[in-house]
Amino acid sequence: MRSTADRIRRAATLGQDVPRGEFPVRVHSVFHAALNLSSPDGDLLTLLSAEADDSPRGVRLASPEDFSSLGLAAGDGGVFTVDEIVLELSVGRGRLRVDCAAARRLAAPPAPPLRGAGARWGAGVARLEALQERAATDLRIAPLLAEARPSGAMAERLTRAALDLGRGVRAGRRDAMRAAAARLVGLGQGLTPAGDDFLCGFLAAGHCRRAAGLADSGLLTSLAEAVRERLGLTTDISASFLRDAVAGRVSRPLAALAEACSGAPGSDLDAALRRLAAIGHSSGLDAATGFFYGAVVWGAGAPAENRSDENTASLRPRCVARALAERQPGAADPAPLA
Repeated sequence: MRSTADRIRRAATLGQDVPRGEFPVRVHSVFHAALNLSSPDGDLLTLLSAEADDSPRGVRLASPEDFSSLGLAAGDGGVFTVDEIVLELSVGRGRLRVDCAAARRLAAPPAPPLRGAGARWGAGVARLEALQERAATDLRIAPLLAEARPSGAMAERLTRAALDLGRGVRAGRRDAMRAAAARLVGLGQGLTPAGDDFLCGFLAAGHCRRAAGLADSGLLTSLAEAVRERLGLTTDISASFLRDAVAGRVSRPLAALAEACSGAPGSDLDAALRRLAAIGHSSGLDAATGFFYGAVVWGAGAPAENRSDENTASLRPRCVARALAERQPGAADPAPLA
């Protein structure tokens, strides 16, 4: 029997990886537009407000919701069934019931093919650098493309590991690539460390390049395995995002960036970057950094018949770095990073 205090919500969509069946869940973490639930398999399920992007293990509501106002806290229990999610609110406050019976189960969207486009890429990199400067992020795109030393201890650790990852991919050295990825997992502060966000973007770029016939599938698979092996070394939330990334599931914001960079009709590069910049303090920007750098790295070894020489040249690190310098007259050249 339903309590009069029950709060009833309706789900609009179920991600393709939302499990089927009945099992207990517990509240893991609560945010304004998202509520994470721990499931028996150790991964997270996420209730999402209507304005949020769909995710593979997400249940997106049909209406906006402020989950932080419901009185739920980490450890609160509930149950997931085929047709409904029920969570117990604080004593006397009833339950949150999410009706999933009519929700549409999503299919896994393919990674959008990513091909370079010189002027568009240069503009995107410059815009990303400006957004990073404003947000004062540790990880920046310019030192990566110029192979230069950034300022700050954490920034240098992130940049060194990212550069080593890129060098490993370019050289086809799986041992070096995997070692660099191991250094990035869990590196940084917060619920989703910068190293993890970078890897999500870097892997997304690899999958999008592979969809265009421009990335080595064997290297990409090896990198995914290396990241998967170390998921226990980072936060639960970050591990959940990385699981999607290694499986080739490109998030909607990164897919929008790929489409904009490839010049897809109706796409908007500036809007895609602003959408990413709005995710966390630096999470979206760190993912964008991994994406842009990954696009350069994964496209570098493409077969000649699959490359545009003009676009490939425009994506070479020194060429992009030079374009950045030209946009900032008088800027001093950064010190090389060995």
